[in-house]
Amino acid sequence: MTTMSTFNGPATLEWSMAYLALAGGAVISLVGASYGLTNVTGVGAGFFPCVAGALVALAGLMWVTQLAVARRTAGATPAVVVDAAAPASLASVHTEFDADDEIDEDGDETDFPDRAGWIRVGIIVASVLVAALLLNLLGYTIAMTLMLATVLFFVSKRPWWLALLVALGSALASRLVFEVWLGTALPTSSIDLLALLGV
Repeated sequence: MTTMSTFNGPATLEWSMAYLALAGGAVISLVGASYGLTNVTGVGAGFFPCVAGALVALAGLMWVTQLAVARRTAGATPAVVVDAAAPASLASVHTEFDADDEIDEDGDETDFPDRAGWIRVGIIVASVLVAALLLNLLGYTIAMTLMLATVLFFVSKRPWWLALLVALGSALASRLVFEVWLGTALPTSSIDLLALLGV
């Protein structure tokens, strides 16, 4: 009897990623909430980071729950069936599996990302977490630019100059939407030089 690959080496990595998503989302939500959820003009600077972090944490919790249910299901003892129609000397004892289960098991092996896929997931989660932690120090524009550039360069495999250009453009565009159109004050850098530049 073979053990599903979901619960050996790759399973450890998957559990780690699920817990990282749960913890990272919680940290992002708490950091966002510290900036305030409301202000006199409407939503506060921390509203959207708080909501985004909460969604990431919820996704991590659902992932952990799914893994726990799958482990419990896979650990169930299969029924043993004796073929009574065969002669006693040739009676066969075999483990009963549903054909669909075998197909699903093979499908699970191909559905889970390979090692490179898990590394890409880790880069995305770590980038979001680091950006949230550096938000107060570097300010929204720089933290968002670094996060997007990291994802575009290491995950999407874009040239560094293109990743940096797209990331900077996206950060400035989102700042325009939040500060000008929505009237939301985004965090600025706590470093005096960067604060003077309005970053």
